[in-house]
Amino acid sequence: MREDTPLRAASTVEQPISGLLSVLAQASVLKRLPRTGWLLNGVTPCESVADHTTGVALLTLVLANAINADWRSAGLERPLDAGRAVILAVLHDVAESIVTDLPKRSTQLLGSETKRRAEADAIAAIFNDAPNSNDYAILWREYTDNSSPEARLVHDADALDMVHQALRYELAGHRTLDEFWQGHRWHYRLCEQLFEVLHKSRA
Repeated sequence: MREDTPLRAASTVEQPISGLLSVLAQASVLKRLPRTGWLLNGVTPCESVADHTTGVALLTLVLANAINADWRSAGLERPLDAGRAVILAVLHDVAESIVTDLPKRSTQLLGSETKRRAEADAIAAIFNDAPNSNDYAILWREYTDNSSPEARLVHDADALDMVHQALRYELAGHRTLDEFWQGHRWHYRLCEQLFEVLHKSRA
């Protein structure tokens, strides 16, 4: 029995290590994967998916704290869980390391449900060997279903990071980015106000 113990311990250690290495590999893909919408509009070089995720996560954190300063006036029944919101922000585009960053035109052809199923399968594959792997799928569904105040905040932060990046590219001389400013629906008044300030800053 004593001789077997180190083998069992090693096996226990190897399994989470393998899962963690797999997640690291997918993170590396996101660092290299460009945001397709910018490429299709002639912006090269452009930000990566990981660049965008960093912006969304940081903005989510500060927005959550700002809204929590007066959460009742935001129509909330409780303060936002800033930590959970940041986790959702970090996870929101992880599936793109497998399905890639599909532009709007691709989603329109494939259908949003087909894209959703593919991304759900990607999330399951990415975290398959990670500890508590099902937790990540649950969190990702919370984001995609917009089923919590935190998920709705991340959707707002996602759009705000995108329009802010569009503004940066426009200030650098790009003039084909109108589509990135259109069709937004805001869940929080503070986010809508921030969008209005950004929009007024356009050249």
